[in-house]
Amino acid sequence: MQQHLLIRRLPYEEPHHTQLEFTVSNGVLAAKIDIYCGVQEIAELGRALTNFPKLIGDEYVYEYGSEKPEEKFYRHFKLKAYTVGNVGNCAIQFTVNLNQPEPEEGICKFSLTVLPAEINRLGELLLVFSKLEHLELQWSPKDSCLLESYSGDA
Repeated sequence: MQQHLLIRRLPYEEPHHTQLEFTVSNGVLAAKIDIYCGVQEIAELGRALTNFPKLIGDEYVYEYGSEKPEEKFYRHFKLKAYTVGNVGNCAIQFTVNLNQPEPEEGICKFSLTVLPAEINRLGELLLVFSKLEHLELQWSPKDSCLLESYSGDA
């Protein structure tokens, strides 16, 4: 298994809202989650990552929902881009919580070590993806593409 991110768009109330299915792996752990979000949120995430980082110590967080049971959110998903050390290395941390009781629970948190240019490329892909012309975004530190139809199993 390699580090990768797969985002599938499952059209829902477009052009204003959509459903996204994220499948992400750091090469050892993997997680899959779906969320409902505003289409403009995809573009905002893209813009933030395209310009990340500006300085050592920068951090950007996109968060959907909450993991607090009392808030009764459908899901909790967090993507955090941050710098590591003082030489410009970066990471993207993913937090996934299906917000389901046992035995259907699913909670996972891990990071991918990446270069700033790889985060920027993900941001550029998200900006294009937000135009709702593609159904799938595939990204890894080494390769990426946008597809107008779904690939094999996620």
